[in-house]
Amino acid sequence: MVAALLLLACGRGVAPAGDTGAPPCALLGPLPDGDRLTPGSTVDLSIEVDPEAMLSATVTAGSVTVEGGAAGTAVVRWTLPLEVGLHVDEPEELQVTASAAGCPDETASRVYTVGFSEAERVVVVYNPSVDGSREVAVSYAALHGVSDDRLCAVDTAADATLDGADFPEFVDAVRSCVDAAGPQVHVIVPVYGVPYRVTGRIDDISGSGSKATVSIDSLLFMLDDAVDATEATYNPAWQHGDSMAGEYDPYLPWGLLRLYEDDPLYQVARIDGVDADAALELIDRTAEAMELAAAGQLTGTVYVDGRYGDTPPETDSFGSYESGEWNMWGTRRVFEELGWYPVVWDGNSEEFGTPPAPESCPDALYYAGWYSYANYNDAFTWVPGAIGGHLDSCSACDIRGDRDWSAVALQRGITATFGAVSEPYVAGMPEYDQFFLYLTQGASFGEAAYESTRLARWMMVWVGDPLYRPYGGAARSGDGGPRRSPGRASG
Repeated sequence: MVAALLLLACGRGVAPAGDTGAPPCALLGPLPDGDRLTPGSTVDLSIEVDPEAMLSATVTAGSVTVEGGAAGTAVVRWTLPLEVGLHVDEPEELQVTASAAGCPDETASRVYTVGFSEAERVVVVYNPSVDGSREVAVSYAALHGVSDDRLCAVDTAADATLDGADFPEFVDAVRSCVDAAGPQVHVIVPVYGVPYRVTGRIDDISGSGSKATVSIDSLLFMLDDAVDATEATYNPAWQHGDSMAGEYDPYLPWGLLRLYEDDPLYQVARIDGVDADAALELIDRTAEAMELAAAGQLTGTVYVDGRYGDTPPETDSFGSYESGEWNMWGTRRVFEELGWYPVVWDGNSEEFGTPPAPESCPDALYYAGWYSYANYNDAFTWVPGAIGGHLDSCSACDIRGDRDWSAVALQRGITATFGAVSEPYVAGMPEYDQFFLYLTQGASFGEAAYESTRLARWMMVWVGDPLYRPYGGAARSGDGGPRRSPGRASG
């Protein structure tokens, strides 16, 4: 890729490199401004120069040459290595020096950002066999400026549950798209029509000896190992947290995580719903939420639904029911300490919508709660940007149905949700408090999803835009927490 950046003649002047007592000769104009430069590209920068000047150039990364251009100009050609800015933006400097007889040397320098745009880090997967799937992919790509060459057609007869025997071919097709897009890809977005469950690949963690039906998206998270995997595994992206102690490692931007991990890891969250129209509506809701978030105007109420009363458990063993309850207490604590939104807590065994729990949840922005199996109490009025998840064994078994919590929440207007496609056990669910904490620290939906879930290659499916970042502009304090409220709700 070659990009030309042209100089405006009214640019600022430059000063001599050293004070020789002679006035500057105006040998060299300023270096042009530029947007981010793409790793692995060659960029031509046009500079105004005195025709008698000799030029030299140096860069902090890559290679550079100087060539003659049109009269009174020179072209600096900078070739950038692919590995610089591959996963995180990096500042790199270009310095040009002009020399001429009777004049002091003149130097101009500028630091440029080298890295890939967010859109260049995305691959969108659709199923051409399903009516409306490509339309959803195109609409999502348009929302973020993702180019057509990053739309990945994976043709499968199945649109919900893929037979394990067909899984290797499915993975090979996705991997081909990711490889073609480049090693900078961080995000894979399956859309409506792409299967989200697969059978016969992964051992049940109960030790029963049977194979479980698991989340395809959770397998794509570790794409390189997806075909050979036979068991769930520890999630290398998970950041340590302790709900009972209220201690959490801070959210880690995905690019840094990719720098630290030997094998590529991908945020996989999908744009889905009961049909293609519903998935398109989800994109529209996301666009509205992004505008509100950018303006710091997300408003609403946080609802947290515990199960064991108004006193937290005395223990918090991993995978226990007590740990599930501590997830809820931790979520309550995260938002009460922030003080951004009203927090409504229910400790009854009955859920919101069933007395004696509150019967309605107006202006719901965030929700965490449990436990009723494969059930949605129609108590919520979701505001733009709403995110919620229900801890139960079948919260997302059928994300296109009319029974499970996540499926119905999508139909009622939630912006993003998550759940299990089959029995996850408590150990297989995310740490809800960590998930919401990381959102408030500036994480995207996709980053918070995978950095708060301990197990990979298992049950979780995340439905919503992985790039949606509710608090991306919030200033962060030393411990990772935001310093300011982004538009607090009244009440």
